[in-house]
Amino acid sequence: MSRHDKIYDFLRKVLFLEVIALVLVISGCFPPSASMQDARMVGKGGARLTGYWYGLEDAGAGGEKVANVYGGLLGIGSSDRTEVQFRLDHFDFVDDDDDNSGYSFVSVGPKFGFSENRLAFLVPLGMYVGEDMAFESIQIHPTLLATQPVDRRFEVNAAAKLLLPLDPDYFTWLCLGAGVGLSSNLDRWVLLPEVSYSISLDEDEVDPVWTYGVALVILTRP
Repeated sequence: MSRHDKIYDFLRKVLFLEVIALVLVISGCFPPSASMQDARMVGKGGARLTGYWYGLEDAGAGGEKVANVYGGLLGIGSSDRTEVQFRLDHFDFVDDDDDNSGYSFVSVGPKFGFSENRLAFLVPLGMYVGEDMAFESIQIHPTLLATQPVDRRFEVNAAAKLLLPLDPDYFTWLCLGAGVGLSSNLDRWVLLPEVSYSISLDEDEVDPVWTYGVALVILTRP
């Protein structure tokens, strides 16, 4: 490949990413699609502290990485079958040199546990926070989590999430995820590698999104 061809290819990729980012920022932003947790509950008086990272990649013809997402989650057990969770996802775009670029999604809501830590349902309410973001970005994210324990050190996880905006100008997304839990004692801490695939239910022109990442969860129990 000649030097001119390399320059052309680089500019084409940059233009592609800028167009995709512009469409999503105007119409709805990239989704905080990764779940980064399993169906286990911490119990009354317990807590979970989670730190995570996931890469966000355009799954269309471009196949380009768009952002690194850094986040944290705090869950507090209000009963043996319920938690109150607080979550922050910060989107750091890989193609933007501005240190103040990107935006965050913050949410709070309950987690309900069913079937002996094998099924859980989340109903977080949240919004995007950043420059030119407004209260119109408020969304609800109903999420179903399923966990199949194999032993005290290994589990298999799956998740299905709907991102439902209150403002019709924002996209509705469907996110499907899968991963595993690795630990020496799943009741105390767990390493959660996870992948997810998200599609917009509103616009055929918007490419699907892949994520791949890992979370570290620390659990305290009464």
